[in-house]
Amino acid sequence: MPRNTSLTPRNELVIHDNLSDSDIVLYYRTPTTTERNGYQNMAVSRRRNRVVLNQAGARLKYGLLVLTGFRDGDFVRDVDGHAEPYSSDPDSPRYLPAWKDEVAAGAADLVMLLAGHLFDASAEIEEAEDGASDNETAGEDVPGNLTETSPR
Repeated sequence: MPRNTSLTPRNELVIHDNLSDSDIVLYYRTPTTTERNGYQNMAVSRRRNRVVLNQAGARLKYGLLVLTGFRDGDFVRDVDGHAEPYSSDPDSPRYLPAWKDEVAAGAADLVMLLAGHLFDASAEIEEAEDGASDNETAGEDVPGNLTETSPR
């Protein structure tokens, strides 16, 4: 499937949440180049002669910026001692206008995982497969290797 470079489509990321032992679907928009730069600048900065790391703060801030919703039924909140599902969809009867605040307060780890996926590891480089692992050929066919490294 080709990569859509438009900023408008609704993308989704399925995350297995270990706390609830369920799969949660987060909806997000594609980050802009400006947001990618801002994320990197916030995650690692320099103050005088010190490098300051703020990856968690950058992930939460920028993850919330691109988060557009979640699948209905994936989140609940405690209301008068019982779990009440809420929704990010304005057309749902369970819609909660402050849904982002609820997610940020109770599932910041999932928002940060989303941001890590989008800002830190949005792509990967596949190495060419040559049919043999490094352990199989490590030094076995190198001429002179045995005599140079063997005790005399």
